Amino acid sequence: MRNIILLFIFMCVPVENFGQLGFSKTNDNKLQSKPRIDSTAYGRWSFVDGPKISNDGRYMCYYIKSRLKGMDTTVIKECEGVWERKICGSIYVQFTSDSKIALFKVGDTLNVITLNKNVLTQFPGVKLFRVPSNGNGEWIALTNSEGKLEMRNFRSGEQRIYRSVKKYSFSNNGNFLIIEDEQMADSVISQTISLLDVSKNKIVDIWKGVGLMQLMFDQYATVFAFVLLDRMTDKKSLWYYKKGQHIPVLITCDSLIDIKGDLSLDNISEISNDGNCVYFTVKKKARKIDSVNEKSLVTIWSYLDSKLPTARTVDSQFPQSYSFVAFVNDRCIAQTSWDNELILSRSNDGKRYLVEHMSGNSSPGDQVWSSSAQRSYLLRTVGEKASRDIKFAGFDMIEISPSGKYVIYYDRDSLTYFSFDIMSGICRNITTQIKTSWISYYREDLFRAPRGIAGWLDNDMSVMIYDRFDIWVVDPLGKRKPVNLTNSYGAKHKIVFYLGLSNSLNQTFSKNETIVLNALNLINKENGFFQKAIGLSGDPQLLTMGNYIYHLIDNPYTDNGGRYPIKARDANKYIVSRMRANESPNFFSTSDFKKFTQESHVFPERDYNWYTTELHSWKKSDGTFSQGILYKPEDFNDKHCYPIIFYYYEKKSFGLNAYIFPESLAGMCNLNIPTFVSNGFLVFSPDIDYVIGNPMQGTYDAVVSSANYISKLPYIDGNRMGIGGCSFGGLQTNYLVTHTSLFAAAYSSSSISDLVSAYGDVPARYTSLNSYFEVGQGRIGGTLWDRTESYLRNSPIFSADKVTTPLLLMHTTNDGICSFSQALEFFTALRRLGKRAWLLEYPEGNHGIGGKSADDFSIRLFQFFNHYLKGTPAPIWMTREILEPAGNEKGYELDFDIRTPTKGLLIRSNNR
Repeated sequence: MRNIILLFIFMCVPVENFGQLGFSKTNDNKLQSKPRIDSTAYGRWSFVDGPKISNDGRYMCYYIKSRLKGMDTTVIKECEGVWERKICGSIYVQFTSDSKIALFKVGDTLNVITLNKNVLTQFPGVKLFRVPSNGNGEWIALTNSEGKLEMRNFRSGEQRIYRSVKKYSFSNNGNFLIIEDEQMADSVISQTISLLDVSKNKIVDIWKGVGLMQLMFDQYATVFAFVLLDRMTDKKSLWYYKKGQHIPVLITCDSLIDIKGDLSLDNISEISNDGNCVYFTVKKKARKIDSVNEKSLVTIWSYLDSKLPTARTVDSQFPQSYSFVAFVNDRCIAQTSWDNELILSRSNDGKRYLVEHMSGNSSPGDQVWSSSAQRSYLLRTVGEKASRDIKFAGFDMIEISPSGKYVIYYDRDSLTYFSFDIMSGICRNITTQIKTSWISYYREDLFRAPRGIAGWLDNDMSVMIYDRFDIWVVDPLGKRKPVNLTNSYGAKHKIVFYLGLSNSLNQTFSKNETIVLNALNLINKENGFFQKAIGLSGDPQLLTMGNYIYHLIDNPYTDNGGRYPIKARDANKYIVSRMRANESPNFFSTSDFKKFTQESHVFPERDYNWYTTELHSWKKSDGTFSQGILYKPEDFNDKHCYPIIFYYYEKKSFGLNAYIFPESLAGMCNLNIPTFVSNGFLVFSPDIDYVIGNPMQGTYDAVVSSANYISKLPYIDGNRMGIGGCSFGGLQTNYLVTHTSLFAAAYSSSSISDLVSAYGDVPARYTSLNSYFEVGQGRIGGTLWDRTESYLRNSPIFSADKVTTPLLLMHTTNDGICSFSQALEFFTALRRLGKRAWLLEYPEGNHGIGGKSADDFSIRLFQFFNHYLKGTPAPIWMTREILEPAGNEKGYELDFDIRTPTKGLLIRSNNR
């Protein structure tokens, strides 16, 4: 059997890539029952996507996708039933509003399936079709092969044919069809906006003319707004039409708003539910660059520059945009944002706006130090002549209430929430009675940011606020006693609660409503759902918890965090996605989040030597405990001794139940765990706790202590341990190899090596990294002059002479986050010191690589670890000087003459 597998793989893989595939013998020469994952598997890997559920919750559809073209499948099926249809290809499917029919187009043929029956009707020669999302599901609109619009009635069989049209859309309820048409007569283009009353079979023209740029309408097709362009003057105008009017009316135009000659209408953003408010944007016109300036010989960098010249050059491609609202009934227009302003939130009626104003035109990251980047906050009310300043001692979250009565913000100094009563101007501390931490668990050592507001009760009666674990219901007037909605259940059991449904976001709730909560256990990483009635006391009710990932909300440490459940419009039926480490994400249906019916069955991992995960805890040198994930192959044998690679980035233990897709690189710069584990490596991902001012010591403590712990396991070879990471993880790798000789090999991708030179650097000539180190992930916590010793101590470059570990560096030429010079500086230092180091520079990509570059790096990374951790001969690119011109430097072939890289160029080098 093994010979057959090897023969098949050999036939599918180019000979030059053979060395990277990991077919070196395992320690016991055990015959494998399943093939190992290699590059030939990536393209064939299948996964599910695009779930959709019918309004009654009885049917669903989804895609089975593959990276290979032409291998996708669309599935339409009965939820919790046996009826199912599969269609080759990734086909856009729509259910009719009455949930009786599914429609999809293959080529130019419209297919109509009567759900739960084997009745298929086909209509050839269809270019486009539309189905209303609501209504009675009776009518469909389509464009035939002649370009003419057809209306078909599924119940009566009635067919109507109209003139040729360009675009059309149904109103939400299906009562009207909105038509955009474009005709040419005598070389003159004429455009039309029309409204078809479906039940009366009557078309009314709303507008005729030329220059239609954008059309938007409300859900019932009673209110329309559209932008026209006068091609003679290059001026735009915004128009409004309400059903019953004779003609559209002008809202505004460039001539009215373009007082200084530098503004132009941009886009319609939204129409309010009541149709009274039309939100739109106005942009500054792109500045014409004088040909003399284009050929300027000098760029002036001044200490007075609010933005660096490089940043100004980039920003000039994205002109400043301003927000406006037109109140149609009141016949007035209000500008709601100005230069260097951002609208944070607005009231539901569109009359009150919470605005962040920046004092100058600086880069946002310069806020910590630049006078030109300081923030102030304004309450802007349409109809009031002046904006109202809102003063904060220190803030981290700010939001206006849905009804526009209050502004809620978190104060960093007092570590509490405040409510600003807009009518009275009174500011109240509304959480002073609550003894809890509001800081997100995920942000405790970075930014110290609160989790924020979960939602509101009707009429701004109460605000729902997240603390570290639980949810509180708080009176914005501070009169009623705050109530812990989840009864401190989260804090007691180390479970983090979030609102669990997407339709709960930015929503108000009634005081008697029952809500579904997403739950994550921080100790064992179980994920699931609870429910809680807002108006009732007591603990939330457990619905389900397990070693799965349904959805990890706001979690920054997992690449595959799941998705929100999808609810049927007219039924208490949901489609959820569920995965675990050894089970591909699949779709399940549920009515109560207790019982789940599996609807998709896609498990490509079952055909390969996949991986399993284990959560490990160990004691660090400071006496505290940490957690990490140990990845083992499916054919793991505890009698064998395995090489292991430590891969880290912040806190990876939250990925215990995450399913990792096999690919050349993870995140465009990291080793792919399934591939390495499948080919005989173990991988361990430790969580890292950081100390501001000395983050690399936290890295050292976590990684070295985890390596000491792991190396004592009987199936680990402590002499064959590797490390690696990308970006911040790459910086950590650079630091580790300069401070310990514990590891046999290391890789570092897209990383920093010198915090001193990086501090003032401008990667890709855009903006500096000052703030990254002062208040960001760099975690130094001060300037280069305030904390000089911290910058030096955490910079690997200054300890490059201590390196004994062979190091593989990868960097892109035009990295916009970590300059290529950082990798080059470290490499040239290691080369000068006679250390074993390689630098792979890729001209394509930015902060990571894809395509052929990713394939190439993945091969070399695998060969690198195969040599140093498994003892296979090194490839030629590692053992010999490359003399070929650039572009011919593959050197994948294993070097059986020089089996391992020799010492460097340093005279009398004593390094290994």
